[in-house]
Amino acid sequence: MKTFITISNIIFCLIFLSACEKKETKGPIKIAAIEPLSGPYAAVGKDIIDFAQYSADIINENGGINGRMIEIVPMDNAMKAEKTTELLRKAIDENIRFITQGGGSSHALNIIKQLEKYNARNPGKEVLFLNHSAVTTSFTNEECTFFHFRFDANVDMKVAGLVSHMSKDNSIKKVYLFNQNYVYGQTFRDTATKMIKNKAPDIEIVGDELIQPFGKVQDFNPYITKIKLSGADTVLTGNWGPDAYRFVNALKDAGVKVKLFGIYISQPAGMAAMEKNLLFNDVIVVKEFNPTNPNSPEWYKNYEKGQVEKMGLTPDADRFRFMFEMFKNAIEITNSFEPKDIAYALEGMEGRSIDGGKIKMRKDDHQIHFDMQALLLTEKKDQSVIYRNQDFDMSYVTVGNIPMEDITLDTSCEMKRP
Repeated sequence: MKTFITISNIIFCLIFLSACEKKETKGPIKIAAIEPLSGPYAAVGKDIIDFAQYSADIINENGGINGRMIEIVPMDNAMKAEKTTELLRKAIDENIRFITQGGGSSHALNIIKQLEKYNARNPGKEVLFLNHSAVTTSFTNEECTFFHFRFDANVDMKVAGLVSHMSKDNSIKKVYLFNQNYVYGQTFRDTATKMIKNKAPDIEIVGDELIQPFGKVQDFNPYITKIKLSGADTVLTGNWGPDAYRFVNALKDAGVKVKLFGIYISQPAGMAAMEKNLLFNDVIVVKEFNPTNPNSPEWYKNYEKGQVEKMGLTPDADRFRFMFEMFKNAIEITNSFEPKDIAYALEGMEGRSIDGGKIKMRKDDHQIHFDMQALLLTEKKDQSVIYRNQDFDMSYVTVGNIPMEDITLDTSCEMKRP
């Protein structure tokens, strides 16, 4: 009798474990999205979640990945480093093996370092980091790790694109560098200084400012006064979030005319705060595509239309789309949901571009490379930016094309592969 009970118990346990294993392989593919969903940068964080969610929804609506659906798990770090660490541990404890993040390079570095230790200690249970927007260059140089992939151009690449376009504008004589005082802003400043001297030596740097505290400065008038007194005709800035929006508004209020070159000046989350103040000065940004291009291919127009209808947002970045597409392709190529297998498949993978340009994940450092465009924000042309169902009557006009080769830079990455 005891033998029968023991055998029965063993059979029951085996069936139970088999069911659990089946559930694990057939349940959703969970991706933890660690972003600021409260505090000064909440609007940016919520946009990121919506961009990621829509990209995942498109894949899910077409059958998912090998029969499994993607589930985005939003996690609010409130832009606090200790919270990011806590949420990463929570995700790992919940057996979430994919992380995406991009709102803040300090938080990305935190994730990179934590995962490097965790993955080394837990072979077979690795976690993969899909970085969509944290652009500090060192992440794919000296800080590079096998389980980190960046799907946005790094700071050096973006600044190279900006300076390349600036060098072709003969009206630019004096530039003021204006950035946030943390790792990303410091990297932007250092790279800009070096590249202007090397690629645009006729342009004089007449000011260099790092602002703090990050995201909390309310009064930009002292900075505006310095810029005006410097005689700068152009400001080159990496500022994003409130530090960009308040700066643009302060320039308009003070009546100071300068050209604004940057990466994130025209983030849609800030358009409600800036509105037509964005058009007071020429705003030139670099992106991987033109969000309001009326000549996009039909498949992308349908993608964009769906996002506007579902999320009330014009896509501000194309990288969420191709990041999820490449993630899907890597799983289908390997027929595996293991992060290590997916990582190897992503190395050297090419993505689908909107305009026939190039998108490629460099194997050496896991840095994406793509053609970029210099864009000028203008009054509405054929198509305009929509944010939270509000039409801002503003469009982007492509004023320069930046081939991938022009922003492909050497890497110091010495990656250790498992």
